[in-house]
Amino acid sequence: MRLTAPLLAATMMAGLSACAATPEPVASAPASDIEVPEGSPKLLVVISVDQLSSQLMTEYLPRMSGGLKRVATMGTTFVNGYQAQSATETCPGHSTILTGSFPARSGIVANDWYDFSTGGDYEVYCSEDVARRGEWGDRDVISPEHLLVPTLGTYLKRVDPRSRNIAIAGKDRSAVMLGGHDADQRWWLSEDGWSTDLDAPAPDVVTSATLTLRGMIEQGSAGLEVPEYCASKPDVVLEGRGPIGDDTLGWAPGDRMDFMMSPAQDGAVLALGAALIDDMELGRDDTPDVVSLGLAATDYIGHKYGPQSGEMCLQMFALDRNLDGFFKLLDQRGLDYAVVLTADHGGQPIPERLALQGIEAERVDGTINRRARAKVTEVLDLPENWVAGGYPGDIYINPEIEASRRGDAIARLAAAYREDRQVGAVFTRDEIMAQPIPTGNPTDWTLLQRVRATYHPARSGDLYVVATEYLTPIPNPVGTYIATHGSPYEYDRRVPIIFYRPGTSAFLRQDPARTVDILPTVAAHLGLSLGDAELDGVCLDGVHGVRCAD
Repeated sequence: MRLTAPLLAATMMAGLSACAATPEPVASAPASDIEVPEGSPKLLVVISVDQLSSQLMTEYLPRMSGGLKRVATMGTTFVNGYQAQSATETCPGHSTILTGSFPARSGIVANDWYDFSTGGDYEVYCSEDVARRGEWGDRDVISPEHLLVPTLGTYLKRVDPRSRNIAIAGKDRSAVMLGGHDADQRWWLSEDGWSTDLDAPAPDVVTSATLTLRGMIEQGSAGLEVPEYCASKPDVVLEGRGPIGDDTLGWAPGDRMDFMMSPAQDGAVLALGAALIDDMELGRDDTPDVVSLGLAATDYIGHKYGPQSGEMCLQMFALDRNLDGFFKLLDQRGLDYAVVLTADHGGQPIPERLALQGIEAERVDGTINRRARAKVTEVLDLPENWVAGGYPGDIYINPEIEASRRGDAIARLAAAYREDRQVGAVFTRDEIMAQPIPTGNPTDWTLLQRVRATYHPARSGDLYVVATEYLTPIPNPVGTYIATHGSPYEYDRRVPIIFYRPGTSAFLRQDPARTVDILPTVAAHLGLSLGDAELDGVCLDGVHGVRCAD
């Protein structure tokens, strides 16, 4: 029986309002009775769990018994996977997963960068079409315009245009970077329900899913029952915010933002993914199809409560259940499918929790950028718009400033930042570009090499400033944003990379892998030639018994 989108959404999210006790630890996920099919899979499901660090997964996996447990213990799992570049944010992280390219090649250097040639508003959003600003009023016109390289969907269509490329996510930038330039369907959650940048009419299942989604938000939810393991997480009290650790992830009727910070958001993405697989009959002919799913609830919850909170504990078990329901639906359809599961970045624990572990950590002094710039402005008498961007990350000097003063400004600004104790490193454009894009084991890379993997000369800054380790670049922990990511350190770079196909042998691999290695590895599984594409990733030998070509 084919489930309609409303029924599917209701089915997949039914258990989210009343969480039972934490599942008892199990040795492995339930064994699949599906025999290993010969040849390449007909449906590839790529799942990115926003802010799922390897540390998070390994903490909770022994207590799980659902979908995340299944793929991690019955697939080939690289626990030392890496978003190897310094830019560990949503947009650059997602851009590496299906392109085989670091931001240095793809051009997606951050969620936002600066371009003084755009006019009065210099800031550029990674998934907007700058040339079409104003068409949607104050909203960006969402587009893959800035992605300079193909994704897997494009490579598939070059071989056979009948291959379908579907991307669904909680965030527009996730859907754009996974689907790339040749998406047949692309949907993300917005204030209006499901939105797209494509001109084709919405399928009926999407329209129905939007109505179901609006109804769920309007109805509200009391949240989840807190199991003992989650309740044991120590609460912390933040000044101006109150206790962190006692929220049950429900939402008041009509509160869309709190809905987005709940496991139900992931359920909505998975539900629409399953509905479109049915409606479009994906994976049912001789041409392989790809469905990319960007699950964003972990990131929203991580920002609001921190990755070591009781709220994140609730989310991890809910994610395991959500994925379990989704994979069981695929099993019931008898589909020949494979799964890649990874993350766009990890996340840094808040200083208040690190202190409980004896780790010295602090929040940023919010005056760093102002103080550093003032030292230069006063000396060189520069105009108001002489600099854009800021610590940590890219800093841009207005190219209209004459060369002599511009060079002096860059040198003085670099020196001003280096004097600050919360700055870990400062690199100039020349220092960065003198380095080749790094290769090999990402655990051995220097900070400069990690920055080089991010740096694109047409979009990156004149300076790149790195914060010290364990420094949270949020000065005041108030509102819904107390924790973050984006650094070049292990807690933000290290993510799981999992390849799963029902019936294949399980391998836990300790050797490092990089998210840019996913595309060439998947291409080998699909028997897909990537032509003469220049990639940063390499095929990971031995995944599901597939040997990479020399």
